[in-house]
Amino acid sequence: MASTVYDKRVIFTSRHFKKEVLVKLNTQNTPVWIPLQITEKSTRTLILYFFLDDGSKTSSSLILTVPLHFSLSANVNDYTCEALLQDDRDGKELAKELKQSSDVRSFSVDVTHTPPSTYTVTDLKNPNVEYGKPLYGPSQASSELDFSLRDIQEGLRKLSIISSSTARNCLVPSLPLCVISNGIGHRVDLPVTISPNNTRQNNVLPCQSLIFLKDVETRATHLYTTEASKFTFPFQLRPVSDYELMVFQGCQTQDNCFLIKAVAVCSFRSYMTAQEVILLYGKACSHMSSMGAEEFANFVPITHLYRSKPILHFLNIYNNTNGIMYKYIKNFGGDPSSTLNRKLHGLFFSANIDPLTGRPPDVSYYGDQRIHIPVMFMINSDINLYFADFYCHYVNHHVTLVVTLKGSEADLFCSKRLMPLDPNFNVFLFRRPHALHAMVNSKITVEVFYTESINIVQMINSRCAFLTSVTQKGNAALKTAVGLPKRRDCKICNLKTNS
Repeated sequence: MASTVYDKRVIFTSRHFKKEVLVKLNTQNTPVWIPLQITEKSTRTLILYFFLDDGSKTSSSLILTVPLHFSLSANVNDYTCEALLQDDRDGKELAKELKQSSDVRSFSVDVTHTPPSTYTVTDLKNPNVEYGKPLYGPSQASSELDFSLRDIQEGLRKLSIISSSTARNCLVPSLPLCVISNGIGHRVDLPVTISPNNTRQNNVLPCQSLIFLKDVETRATHLYTTEASKFTFPFQLRPVSDYELMVFQGCQTQDNCFLIKAVAVCSFRSYMTAQEVILLYGKACSHMSSMGAEEFANFVPITHLYRSKPILHFLNIYNNTNGIMYKYIKNFGGDPSSTLNRKLHGLFFSANIDPLTGRPPDVSYYGDQRIHIPVMFMINSDINLYFADFYCHYVNHHVTLVVTLKGSEADLFCSKRLMPLDPNFNVFLFRRPHALHAMVNSKITVEVFYTESINIVQMINSRCAFLTSVTQKGNAALKTAVGLPKRRDCKICNLKTNS
């Protein structure tokens, strides 16, 4: 069986000397672009150099003439070279090694989500990195180093790449080229976009960001570049999937040669689409069926939904907010792939009661005071009801239902992303028209996310709502601010489980 790894000869050469370095690479079935990590030791400078590799063991050596930038050393022994992203190191480990071996700084980026499927990398402009050094040295004229990518672009127009399991981290530079690497063996055409090379004004190096996006499961890696402060990925990410993001900030000094100033790393899980919400609903229904939850047998009546908070929370409402309990943005509790996370505002209430006593639990993990709101205030003819989430932490499984006022912004948001339920009858929580109570399924913990603020003082004064004391356990503030994510290894409530 042929080896899947071979040594690539990289030769650093200067006027009188040369140095050979062997770089281990994955064997390719078709030409792909590989990023090399080059470190110049005397100035602790990091450079990423991209070369087109045909994967052949007999391919010609890569020859690099030093210095790679006028400010760098001309001594070939000052340079080291290795392939970037050719092993299973995660982004944080790789970034740590880069900062130890060079003067690369670190900065932070974030990934924002615009439902249902658009993802944008933000904060790409790092204020702690200085740019603007001249492109050419004192003895070099711009005419001598005129950069033209026309020949490269023309060749890449006809190129398509195939990434197999042995070539799972294939990359193509994207300035001005777009990059695609498909790690599941499908053939993909390489799109090429030609943009005028007009960014170098007064021979000043523009700040650029190299954005590596890796699908953890398929190992497919994509690379893009931008000079903007944010970048939106031009394709839909796979839902409920883990991604790693590594961003290098620097400037292009030669063709396909980038001098790196800073690096940022983050990881995230893509959100559920409406289709995944439907699949999660099916899992919730299957779970209740396996517990013997048949029709009305496990439904119990409930007259109030309740919400527990610390006493200081209620005192603040009485004294500072004119009696209004304001809705807040949903945290990361429940499924981390929920499309509601950090997108929808509301108030959580619980319908969980003891089927024997008809009363809520005697303890609370969210505060020592509990407000009880009539169920008909939230479940009535003016609302729409949606299934949003199914999750567990340790033993009990929970479902999250969202209540919106018909025609509201929240209702429009949920109608495109969640699964609608009939508030008059469904398998979780329903209320018949004109009934003073609702019916809740006792085989599962039902939570209600109400998307409007409530004047609780007015309701208490009119005796529609009331407060009770309850024993508190745990850190209520932490659970509210951050939220407790679901167990990722539960095969009952996860669309994907960790192996």
